[in-house]
Amino acid sequence: MNPFHLAGVGPGVDLTRDPGLPHRDAALDPGAAAAALAPHLAGLEGCRPRHVRYRAGRRLVVLYDLDLDGTRTLAHVTMLSPRRVERLWGRIEVAGLAGHARLVPELGAVLQLFPADVRLPGLAGAIERDRAELVRYKPGRRAVLRYDGVYGKLRADGAGARHAELSRRLIEAGVRTPEPLGYLPDLRMTLYEEHRGTRLAELRGADLDAWMEPVAAALARLHATAVAELPAHSMEREVGDLRAAAETAAALLPHRRAEIGSLLGRLVAGLAALRPAGRTIHGSFHYDQVLVGDGGVALLDLDSAAVGEPLLDVGHFASYLSAAGEMGARERFLDAWAAPPSVLLYEAAALLRWSSLPFRDLEPDWPAAVERRIDLALERAA
Repeated sequence: MNPFHLAGVGPGVDLTRDPGLPHRDAALDPGAAAAALAPHLAGLEGCRPRHVRYRAGRRLVVLYDLDLDGTRTLAHVTMLSPRRVERLWGRIEVAGLAGHARLVPELGAVLQLFPADVRLPGLAGAIERDRAELVRYKPGRRAVLRYDGVYGKLRADGAGARHAELSRRLIEAGVRTPEPLGYLPDLRMTLYEEHRGTRLAELRGADLDAWMEPVAAALARLHATAVAELPAHSMEREVGDLRAAAETAAALLPHRRAEIGSLLGRLVAGLAALRPAGRTIHGSFHYDQVLVGDGGVALLDLDSAAVGEPLLDVGHFASYLSAAGEMGARERFLDAWAAPPSVLLYEAAALLRWSSLPFRDLEPDWPAAVERRIDLALERAA
């Protein structure tokens, strides 16, 4: 049995043991994590996990709110195999960040104190500029900062200049998205204008339903826009991500392992039988990637734009509506887009691929929420 009550979940949650990451449960439990970190952090008074990224058997990244001498501080641990922990620590030393990081053998992990992040080397400098406000942070992947009327985006892939150029070409072709203002290579940060509006994810019920036709039209406009030099979307990578998601879902819901395996097999076979169209796609389209307001619909975060199958976007968007219980909005969106029956396969794949999101955000009822996404995926795949 799992001896820890995982962050905000309470008793009764039993995760399958993970031999590749034997200290996983301790990193997710506030008390156990605090006990492990205390010898390495003077003045630690509290520790609360707030976000998780988990690949069963391979990697666990946990973002914490720490209370250090009465001051709230962000930090994250990266848990890997011993050899990979050693390599990560070597990179941290080479980058000159060892003073802002700790080896934590009690967790088999490396701790980095914000804004130190070896994969986002410009983050500390970006935070220090012009009273930056941290909007979003995914350790080792990306950060979004807000300045006065300007947003700065840092990504670990270092492709900010290319993303800015892509946004310019889309705007020239008539797609509404925030204007890129420049790229700061020393920080690896792209600057964008602040675009006024309300994120679609903040709306519910009739307020959300009313935007489904305009959103479907904006997405169709993107799909019809030819953009030079876009990369091709890889269905092989899509399937690889799906397999990894199924592996994680099975670790979180061990009693559903057989069903998840069967679902994965059906989805992989179904996707392999389809012949994707080659059109411009968003690549990661959901209702937090849309701004709505008096000016209409604007699409955000087009960093994953590629040439691929438009139903990937449609199914992805529908999956978020399904998971949120917004079935009326889902039906209106699919009707407005005139989606064919094969969209259900893409929706089912998206539901499985993102089934661990409630766990990542450590929602209080994450086991039930993850299980509901699996159930929805099974329904769509049927």
